[in-house]
Amino acid sequence: MLTPTQIKYKIDYEIVVDCYDDFEVSMGWFTTMDDDLEFPFEATAKFEKRDGTIEFKQVTIVGLDADEQSFRGSDFKLKMADGEYIKPIAYSKLSKIDASEQTMELLQCWDYWLTQY
Repeated sequence: MLTPTQIKYKIDYEIVVDCYDDFEVSMGWFTTMDDDLEFPFEATAKFEKRDGTIEFKQVTIVGLDADEQSFRGSDFKLKMADGEYIKPIAYSKLSKIDASEQTMELLQCWDYWLTQY
């Protein structure tokens, strides 16, 4: 896990360095996520059923389902394996992520960006 100082450095000098507007910031996040997230990884996903109840299910995340404009808001989409199908899932629906150290650190930076930057 990174310290807040390390997170700020990574965001400022690796992810959004030389960004002058929202599009460039989104592009910086997309490029970094696309290059550095390591797939597959496991996570717990939160699903809402038709009857309104909530179910938590272990899933395998197999890729990024985003483009250079996907990081303008507070969420982005990943690709989830569901049997023989690949489905999009919002990052915000995931918890208990079990991934490589590199992936965990990048997701830690994203969480920091949203909540404390």
